[in-house]
Amino acid sequence: MRGKRFLVLAMGLFLAWGVQTSQAANRDFDKANTIRIGSLGPVQLPQGQGIHNAAKMAVEEINQAGGIHGKKLELFVGDTEGKPEKGITAMKKLVLEDKVDVLIGCYSSGVALAIQPYLPQYQIVYMATGTASIDLTNNVKKEYEKYKYFFRNMINSDIRQQKWAAKFLVEFVHKKLGYKKIAILAENAKWVHQYAPALKKDVEEAGLEVVFYEMFDVDVKDFSPTFAAIKGKGTQWIAQIVSHAASIPLVKAWQDSQSAPMGLCDVQGMDSKFWEMTGGKCLGEITYNFIARAPLTDKTIPMWDKYVKLFGTNPVYTTGFTYDGVYMFAEVIKQKRSLKSKDIIDGLEKISYKGVLHPQIGFDKESHDLLEGRYVMPMVQWQEGG
Repeated sequence: MRGKRFLVLAMGLFLAWGVQTSQAANRDFDKANTIRIGSLGPVQLPQGQGIHNAAKMAVEEINQAGGIHGKKLELFVGDTEGKPEKGITAMKKLVLEDKVDVLIGCYSSGVALAIQPYLPQYQIVYMATGTASIDLTNNVKKEYEKYKYFFRNMINSDIRQQKWAAKFLVEFVHKKLGYKKIAILAENAKWVHQYAPALKKDVEEAGLEVVFYEMFDVDVKDFSPTFAAIKGKGTQWIAQIVSHAASIPLVKAWQDSQSAPMGLCDVQGMDSKFWEMTGGKCLGEITYNFIARAPLTDKTIPMWDKYVKLFGTNPVYTTGFTYDGVYMFAEVIKQKRSLKSKDIIDGLEKISYKGVLHPQIGFDKESHDLLEGRYVMPMVQWQEGG
């Protein structure tokens, strides 16, 4: 009998937990005192700081303008530390303890992929603003009912970034500069697994010769042998694809090697402090970026200048996507007068929003990826003095 009582009690606890998790979001808008935004990102990294700072700035602006139907926004920060297991822990705290209504942010596709399966369990909408892996939105397309809670306000790696990279190498490096022999040096990270091989295929089909191709471990510290090998191949241009800690030693070794010009994608190289991080060794490096102090829309430069004034540093690529993402959440919640996930999903699928990055931001209804062409990718180069 005691065993039966324990079984019934255990089942009751399980059911109660199930109710708690499924009801963590989806509050009644009219009964909610505030609207709660959960921001995910590694607080110790510039990309994570760019997420949290942008969310803070947007929340404060919306509140200063009166909030949403008189309700103020609250921001709760979750530190993912850039690690999948830490990301899951941070997300669970935001959802179950802080009772946030929506989630935004995340730097690292591996972290986002770890979080994604929990979204249907909690029925909470999550907009990623710093993760590029195509697997994230492919999951939505393949299993819409399960993964419909996920949106990406960010440029994916395997179609948009990779095609832009190929165009840059073919149109600028090959046709304009006249270089033919290139090296592709890419980190072995989730977001690059399809990007780098597809890029190699595209540029070779366009007539370029890939004389060196390597996907290196993200923990590599010494790139001197790599650049010696690249130089020995007669390389005329180096296409780097890097976002993690290896960026700094890679750039230093490249400058010391004097092997060939280097330019394509360096996520850390998008940080305004990268000059100091590398001791000026990034001089001449080229990378695409997703935001610049340029009139991408009439909102871009005012946001940029205010961000610099508030935080003492330039926005990074995650900044613009997160800032626009918070405003899109606010617009949908205001329009729907609802915190229900089904209403937020419906609103985001139909939105056309003028943000700081593009005048008509919108999402594909099947994959919840950014609509084709709703982004810009300016190429920038490090000059003397940073």
